[in-house]
Amino acid sequence: MDEQLAGKRLVDALRDRGLEVAGVGDFGVTGRPDPDVLRRIDESQEGPWVFVTMDVTIVEDHPRFEWGRYAIAWIRVHEELTGAAFERAKINIIQRRAHEIVEQGRGAHHTYTQDRRIKARPSIAAELRRRL
Repeated sequence: MDEQLAGKRLVDALRDRGLEVAGVGDFGVTGRPDPDVLRRIDESQEGPWVFVTMDVTIVEDHPRFEWGRYAIAWIRVHEELTGAAFERAKINIIQRRAHEIVEQGRGAHHTYTQDRRIKARPSIAAELRRRL
C-alpha cells in the first residue's frame, strides 16, 4: 500500500483477514518516486501483488514508465469528505473491496469507490472537472 493508506490499524485489520499486506515503508522506499517504488516491490515479490494508492497522477507524472506491467488499485473517496470522515471512507473502501483488489491480475488497473469498482484507472480530466 502507498504511504497515505498503510496505517497500522488498517494493515492489522487486513492481516487479521488473512491477507498479505505491506506498506511502501516495508520495502524501504518511502518518499521515492512511484516507478522506483513499484520496481522495488516487484523485485522482492515472488507471486502476484497489487499496488494500492490514491495518487491519481502517477501515470501522468511518469509517462515513459511501463505501468501496464503492474496491477494497480486506485482508491477514490468522495470529494466532499474531509478530515476524519475522509480517513474513515478510505479505510472502508479498502476493507469492503479487499477481496476484489487481491484478485486483480498483472496489468489490471481498477478504481474503487464506496459503491463500485471501475475496471480502469481514474481519469485526470474527470478529476479536474469535479474540482472546477
